[in-house]
Amino acid sequence: MQNEQIATEPTSGLENNRLENVKIEPHADAPEYREIQVEPAKAPWRLKLEPPLEFDGEKFSQLVFDYDALIAKDFVRAERTFNRLYRPDKNETAVLPEMHHEYQIILAAQVANVPIGVIYKLPRRYYIPVRLEALKACGSSPDEEKV
Repeated sequence: MQNEQIATEPTSGLENNRLENVKIEPHADAPEYREIQVEPAKAPWRLKLEPPLEFDGEKFSQLVFDYDALIAKDFVRAERTFNRLYRPDKNETAVLPEMHHEYQIILAAQVANVPIGVIYKLPRRYYIPVRLEALKACGSSPDEEKV
């Protein structure tokens, strides 16, 4: 008995050439994209201090915060400073820098181009708005924080 090989022919074009039914449209529409919502540019924010604040022998009568002048590297620099200064509690597992007062103080001082100690010395009536502006600069709002 000889080994006979039996060849079978494809019964349809699908087995013969699977790409036969694929239609290629040379001018296919480009994919649709969602647009990122970017807030409009804002003028720098000025805080007048009355009475002037004294820190390290220097008097500060106003602080100017230009959050729109920040670039990504500034946020990274603020986070590095935060990580160097901040010591989490024993029970704290995940630290989100932008949600901590310390990070917001660092960012505000950086933007106003003043030592961190100046922001630490702000009275409550000045500190709260400064903190909220720093929080907004991080992409959060006071409403989101309460949720």
